[in-house]
Amino acid sequence: MTYLPATYGSTNFPAQDIQIFTATGTWTKPANAKVVLVICVGGGGGGGSGRKGAAASARSGGSGGGGGGCSREYFLASALGATETITVGAAGTGGAAQATNSTNGNAGTSGTSSSFGALPQHLIALPGLLGAGGTTGVSLGGNGGASSSFGGAIGDGTAGGTSSTGAGSTGIGANALVGATGGGAGGGISTLNVASAGGNGGTVTNSATYTGPAGGAAGGTAGTAGTSRGDHEASVGLGGGGGGSNLTGNGGAGAIGGNYGGGGGGGGASVDATGNSGVGGAGAGGVVVVITYF
Repeated sequence: MTYLPATYGSTNFPAQDIQIFTATGTWTKPANAKVVLVICVGGGGGGGSGRKGAAASARSGGSGGGGGGCSREYFLASALGATETITVGAAGTGGAAQATNSTNGNAGTSGTSSSFGALPQHLIALPGLLGAGGTTGVSLGGNGGASSSFGGAIGDGTAGGTSSTGAGSTGIGANALVGATGGGAGGGISTLNVASAGGNGGTVTNSATYTGPAGGAAGGTAGTAGTSRGDHEASVGLGGGGGGSNLTGNGGAGAIGGNYGGGGGGGGASVDATGNSGVGGAGAGGVVVVITYF
C-alpha cells in the first residue's frame, strides 16, 4: 500500500468528494480519483455502573469507558480497489444499574473497531475499552483512544486517578491528533458517608482546548453528555461526564460519549436500601470518512 504525506491531498488536488459512513457499507471509487484520504474512528466504550453498598463502607462509582481510536492516512487512488469494504465500529453499552444490596456495579462493554478495506484492512482504528463496575476499591476515568495502522499502536491515553472515597476521576484526553477521549468515572461514597461528584470527560488541548463535559454533582445528578471536537475532519468526540453518587436515592447516570467514538461516563454509587446505583453511559459509535481528491 502506498502512503503519502499528511498534507498531500489538500495541497495538490483541491477538488474533493466527501463520503461519511456512520454504518457499515461499501465505498465505490469515483471516476478520475487521484488521491484518497481515509479517517477511521472506532466505537467508544461504555461506562460501568456504580456500587450499591452498606453505610460506612467504601463505594466507588463505575469507571469511565475508553475513547475510540482515530487513524488517518492518504492513499494513491490507483492502489485501491474499485470498491472497498467499510466497517463502522459499534458503540459500547453502559453497565446496568445495580439494584442488589452490597453488590459491585456492572461493567460496560467495549466498542468495536472501524476499518477501511476487507481483510487485510488498509486502515483500522481501535475501539474504546469498557469501563469496570464500581467496587469497594477504585474507579478510573476512561483512557483516550488509541490508533493503529496495520495493528501498530500510534498513541493512547494513560490511566485515570482513583476515586473510591471521592469524586470520580476525569477521563483521559487522547493525543490531539489521535483519538476520542474517555468518559469520567462515577462519584464514590466514602466510609464517612460523604457523597461525591462524578468526574469530567476527557479534554483535548492542541491549538485550542476542547474541555471534557462536566460530571454530575453529588446527590444523584447525571453527567453531561459528550460533545464533538471542532478541529477534526471526523468530528472526534469527547467522553461523557460521570454521574454523582447519592446517599438518599439513585446514583447519577453516566453520560453518553460524544460523536464520534467518545467513551461513556461511569455511574454514581448508592447506599443499600435507599436507591440503585447509577447506570453507566453508552459510548458513541464510530465513523469512517473517505475524502477523494481529483
